[in-house]
Amino acid sequence: MVNPYNKYIKQYQTNNITTATPEKLMIMLFDGAVQFLQKAKTAIEEKNLRERATNIEGARKIIRELQRTIDLENGNNVSKQLFVLYNRMATKLIKANISKDVKLIEEVIVDMTNIRWGFQKAIEIHTGVASLDDAMREYNEKQQLQAQQNQGEISNAE
Repeated sequence: MVNPYNKYIKQYQTNNITTATPEKLMIMLFDGAVQFLQKAKTAIEEKNLRERATNIEGARKIIRELQRTIDLENGNNVSKQLFVLYNRMATKLIKANISKDVKLIEEVIVDMTNIRWGFQKAIEIHTGVASLDDAMREYNEKQQLQAQQNQGEISNAE
């Protein structure tokens, strides 16, 4: 059954994209890639070949687009490292598509989420919404939580 609100939803999405700042568009790309990857994971679990390939390719295209936005000639070492990281993620997705490996997709989701977080914090600092101290404090808390979660996984495995 067709949703009668699809036309309005589509218009809302189009308006969001056409009125978004370049920074917001970057965040939307990260979010879109993660959505594709979540759908790809589900498709692998459901053994849906077409959906798996379509969603992995959608995420890969977004990663390649993000990679194209990097100015390697005028950029610094971070730009080059980010370029390499995007390349590594795209390669993992090719491998994940061939091997149907959910773990590779999850690794890319973690990378995309971390990069998105960094871009979001940079935007907040640049616009004055947050300070560098706030971002560093949040980063440290995030690292501590991740370490605790990892420790819990190690304890559970033993």
